[in-house]
Amino acid sequence: MKAKKIDHVGIVVKYLEAAVATYRANFGFEADPARGGDVPAMGIRNAFIPIGESDIELFESTASEGPVAKFAAERGEGLFMVSIEVDDVAAAVAELRGRGLRVGDPSPAGVAFVSMKSTHGVNLHLVQR
Repeated sequence: MKAKKIDHVGIVVKYLEAAVATYRANFGFEADPARGGDVPAMGIRNAFIPIGESDIELFESTASEGPVAKFAAERGEGLFMVSIEVDDVAAAVAELRGRGLRVGDPSPAGVAFVSMKSTHGVNLHLVQR
């Protein structure tokens, strides 16, 4: 698997607007107004803050169930995932499975998650752009 770069880091927050304001006030980081918003299929609302070639994705849960809601209930705010850009997500999944790692099936959107049991507790997200 050839990793191209860290695409983004996902951070669960309790209140999206407050988190965006914190990153703006403390670091001068601005959210990209052309990206983010409500994602009902994932039960989140998000904002992307570009930093160089990567992003910080802040997201809050808008649903009572799902991975983000579960994370927020169990752990509160904090690092949720590291997203790695790959050339071919299906090939990356096949290669990692061949090494014995637990990896979810690629989605039609070109993403897959590597089990935290295979990454020392890090939710690793593979993305094909």
